[in-house]
Amino acid sequence: MTSNAPNSGRVRGYGQGNGAAPATYGYIWSDWLYGAGKDAFMIDVYDACAAIDREPDVKVKGEKMAALGNVIEGSERDWVLGIRDFLSFEQDRMAHGRAPLHILGLGDDFAALAVIDAAYRHGAFRGLCRTPGGAEWIGVLGEICAVMVHQGFKWLRSGSVDDWELPALGEAWCKGVVMWGLVSVYLAVDAAGDDADNDEALYRIHTVVAAHHMAGVVWTTYRGPHPHQWWDRAVRGKAPTEYAIRQFAAWRRWPGELTELLVRSAQHVNSWVNPQAPSTHQARMRGLALGAHTPRLNTRMNHVVDELAELAGDMTPQEITEVRSRVGSWLSTHTSVWRGRGDVSDRVVEISLLGAMLGVLRESRPHITPELVDRLTQWSSARTDHLRPEEQQAILNEVAATARIRGRLPGVPLGSDGVGPRRYTDGVWGLASLGVVYARHGSREVPEDMRELTVRLFHAMTEHRRIPGVDVEENHVGTDCMVCVGDQLFRGLVDNRPSTGVLTVTIWGALTYCNLGLGASGDDVDLATR
Repeated sequence: MTSNAPNSGRVRGYGQGNGAAPATYGYIWSDWLYGAGKDAFMIDVYDACAAIDREPDVKVKGEKMAALGNVIEGSERDWVLGIRDFLSFEQDRMAHGRAPLHILGLGDDFAALAVIDAAYRHGAFRGLCRTPGGAEWIGVLGEICAVMVHQGFKWLRSGSVDDWELPALGEAWCKGVVMWGLVSVYLAVDAAGDDADNDEALYRIHTVVAAHHMAGVVWTTYRGPHPHQWWDRAVRGKAPTEYAIRQFAAWRRWPGELTELLVRSAQHVNSWVNPQAPSTHQARMRGLALGAHTPRLNTRMNHVVDELAELAGDMTPQEITEVRSRVGSWLSTHTSVWRGRGDVSDRVVEISLLGAMLGVLRESRPHITPELVDRLTQWSSARTDHLRPEEQQAILNEVAATARIRGRLPGVPLGSDGVGPRRYTDGVWGLASLGVVYARHGSREVPEDMRELTVRLFHAMTEHRRIPGVDVEENHVGTDCMVCVGDQLFRGLVDNRPSTGVLTVTIWGALTYCNLGLGASGDDVDLATR
């Protein structure tokens, strides 16, 4: 198979192969992680996979495979499982001239499952989401979700691939498989996040899936040059049926927890429809990521909304309904660190939900009151008492500044008239960043030189939603291409290595909140429109 992703610059080695994962997950973001004790970085191993995949000469390919096999010999690292799978796959292809694809039944459901399974078992994905703690099925789920996201984007952009890749399945399957992989992550947090022993495994899933997702949406090394191919908003995403999933799971002997979760997430993708919404509020997620299908998380989410409504004191039923919708979108971007348990870590992360409430109020009233700013600060203070004094003060300062700008207090100008520090605060990126850093994973915030790109990407994806005079200045004009600015941000985040937690939330925030990155930035309807 011909690889579509040559090595490029500092973001190196997308070992695409027959489905191999990009070398841009948490390893490159936070650790060097040597492979096999032979001073071979993990990213170099994936570079070698890409070189093997692209090599047309059978003899040279065999030599490169032998060399890579020598590098990983004796390694017990989890991610080496996938590298061995990849080598086994290539050896089989060299011997038989075709991929070992097993389609259990008739129809596109089984065909899609067969390709996903083959990419998982033979594409260097196995081992990527394994952690020392947590239920084993969660790691397997994460790797399969990463395959879904990778394979869906690969199907979409492929002009000519091997028959086993099944590009003829069409865009409904491309979109549906990506959605299935993403929704499964949220269901995993709902099912397993109440047990702290699973935290690192769930966090690892978010890191790996986020890398594949952002690479598929905006990384030009992966996507290829302009013009970029977008999902057709009129095409309904489709996941396999419950019958096909259960049949396939029984054949592969998937753990029961894994099977049940994949069945539920597929059903959600296949049955979800856009709720009715006022024209002002079109094209927001409204339940695909978090909602009734994630009951435990939904309970905690509604509890926080009730607190926010009580804080405001005079919110109308319509405003409260809208806040519930936006809080679901907001929290869906934080599930890498938010578990819905209501513990001290969750309570710090939830402070950034002030942005969701203020976003509603800025559309329904001229401005908030200074008294509300004080109440928001006091509420945040109670949630940060356990932090070091300097950390607590940093968050409280950010809360007060964000509330004044986003709530449009008299004398405070709109923050959305640019991409500088004021817009960073107005968009609550700074508050969310601090919440993640102090809640769980520590380390660096998003570096200063990456903040402008973060805001520019958000603007590019949501420009059509901005309301002149409310969200942006009357004469505001957006000029960025989502792919171009996203590509800069993706490469910059990898190179600058901020906190892995912050980076993961930044990516999930930019992509998940804004239609999961599954549509052109100008689409005026949600991604799952029938």
